[in-house]
Amino acid sequence: MSPSGVRSGHRPSRPGLVRDAALAVAPVAAATILQFGIAAANLRWYAGLLKPTFSPAPWLAATASLALAALLAAGFLRVLRSPDYLPDRPGAIRVFLVGLALDVAWSWLFFAGRHPTAALAAAAALAVVAAYAAWRFAVVDRRAGLLLTPWVAATGFAFLLDLSIALRNG
Repeated sequence: MSPSGVRSGHRPSRPGLVRDAALAVAPVAAATILQFGIAAANLRWYAGLLKPTFSPAPWLAATASLALAALLAAGFLRVLRSPDYLPDRPGAIRVFLVGLALDVAWSWLFFAGRHPTAALAAAAALAVVAAYAAWRFAVVDRRAGLLLTPWVAATGFAFLLDLSIALRNG
């Protein structure tokens, strides 16, 4: 221990952890709840679609979405807790929030709009924005960027699934 009582190599926490955690969780939770509500209201329609063999069961998709939301909130928290003076921090936050909005827009177009073909444009944009957000987060905090990599994979998977469904269902 150092004379100040802080273990060597251990960074003391900045004040405002609870506030920052709430700021990180709120938009991710809001997007997740909106997406769950949109999808749940349209499960009967979705069940009637022709789907590829790689289409996950609804319970698996929901479980993966919750795990993904936890990773997104953790990555966002790391960026929010990074030093304010980092020039890439505000841009990284903006790109991430745009990605969350695109995620909800895709769900709305696909499930509520019941139009997989129209949702393809949102899915493509989402995949690009998620990758860009992960890169921007990594510039600010490498671990935050790594926490977003499953989102990048999930958005790419969603695009391929959406494309496959659109091709099968006209």
